[in-house]
Amino acid sequence: MVESTLLSAMARLRIALRTLEADLGMGDLSSAELDALAATVQLLEEKEHFKAADLANHPLLDQISRASKYRAIQSLETRGLLTTVQHKGRKRYVLSAGQA
Repeated sequence: MVESTLLSAMARLRIALRTLEADLGMGDLSSAELDALAATVQLLEEKEHFKAADLANHPLLDQISRASKYRAIQSLETRGLLTTVQHKGRKRYVLSAGQA
C-alpha cells in the first residue's frame, strides 16, 4: 500500500507540472508529445542534434507505440517546437530557435 504522504507529494508534483506546462503554452500537447519534448531536451543536453530513432528509443517513450512516437515527433515539428537540419546528408532534429 502506498503511503498517503507519498500520494500527496505525487499529486502536488503533477499539479505543479500541469501548471508549468500551461504557463509555457504547452497545455494542449498530448502525453506522448510532452514525453517526446522532454526526451528531446535530454538528448540535446548530450549532443548537438539527434535522429528520429534516437528520440523513438528514449526511455521516456517506452510505453508508446512506434507509430505514436513518430506522430509525436511530426506533431512537434508541425507545431514549430522541433526543426530539422541536415547533417552529413541525413535529417536530424534540434529544438526550434525560440525553444532553445
